[in-house]
Amino acid sequence: MAKQNDIFKKGFDEGTQIKLHILQKYLQEWLPVFLKKKKKFWKDISLYDLFAGEGKDAEGVNGSPLIMMEELMPYCKTISNEKLRLNVLFNEFDKKRYDLLKQNIEEKRLACSNSELCPTPKGCILNMVVENQKFKRLFSEWFPKMKQTDQLPRFMFLDQFGIKQITEDIFRQLVSLKRTDFIFFISSSFANRFAEQPEFKAYLNLSRQSFDPAKPHHCHRVVFNYYKQLIPQGTEYYLAPFSIRKGTNIYGLIFGTHNPLGIEKFLNICWNINHNTGDANYDIDNEKINPNEPALFPGYDISNKLQVFKNELKEKIINDEITTNTQAYRFTYDMGCLPKHANEVFRELRNHKTISRDFRTCTSNVHTLTEEKLK
Repeated sequence: MAKQNDIFKKGFDEGTQIKLHILQKYLQEWLPVFLKKKKKFWKDISLYDLFAGEGKDAEGVNGSPLIMMEELMPYCKTISNEKLRLNVLFNEFDKKRYDLLKQNIEEKRLACSNSELCPTPKGCILNMVVENQKFKRLFSEWFPKMKQTDQLPRFMFLDQFGIKQITEDIFRQLVSLKRTDFIFFISSSFANRFAEQPEFKAYLNLSRQSFDPAKPHHCHRVVFNYYKQLIPQGTEYYLAPFSIRKGTNIYGLIFGTHNPLGIEKFLNICWNINHNTGDANYDIDNEKINPNEPALFPGYDISNKLQVFKNELKEKIINDEITTNTQAYRFTYDMGCLPKHANEVFRELRNHKTISRDFRTCTSNVHTLTEEKLK
């Protein structure tokens, strides 16, 4: 990734483009869930981009705030016709970037009002606020309001620079919001490099021993597992990582949701980027699997991650640790895999008469699952 001071002066690098691609694809999945439903149980829907930057790079490529605006534009007529309140909060602490952000947002608004998609040319239907505050001050100001209405749909994009902002307390607050999906960015190589520094431990209580010096490219997995263990026991919550390599440094995204449909959609995006592991834009396990040149033995074309998952799922079903399809799919998402991967295990067990031949596999939309017995 580019340095903080350079990221908007140059064209977005490949790592930043991957990050923005995942954001855009998830918004394309998230927005219809709440805006296309015939029967809606909410009138307020909110999006937050709390490290918004300037809005676009020096080459005119859209950053996260303009991507959000573009993805909302096709729904403006729905928002108007159904009298919904679509709230958008952008925040940028750096004053120069904040001024450019406001300018770029106004230009996008003007272009939108002149398009056929706009239902209210004289004024934007979106309830948009642009702030110039420190993240923690802004979050502490807005969080009590979010908590009071945590059944309302929210999506948060937290593109921090470094590791300082998404602390244990902030993470726990995010997880406590019942209908909030979030994606946050973190510089995992920084965590690897400075874990022993006292000032670092003020933000993340990771030790140097947590990282394998022989596998620096796994550092985002270590950071992800650190956040994962912060989820209160007994809480049904889904997290997924995506590692991003740029040069010798590793960065990453962490996605969180209470909803199995949300994690399924996010993982689908990630597996479409990397068909072998679904959690990195590089060969994270150095397995050198080439889908264009299949190996002589099919087993060599299966990543170690998938092999471990399939073996563990099979063992848990055989030992009656997993007895229903809902439990199986929750385990699947917890392992960062997809229903289609679980279905391969089900088919094998069905063929060996380990589970019922009447058992139906699921291809998508885990929210429709019932507690169907596997045996």
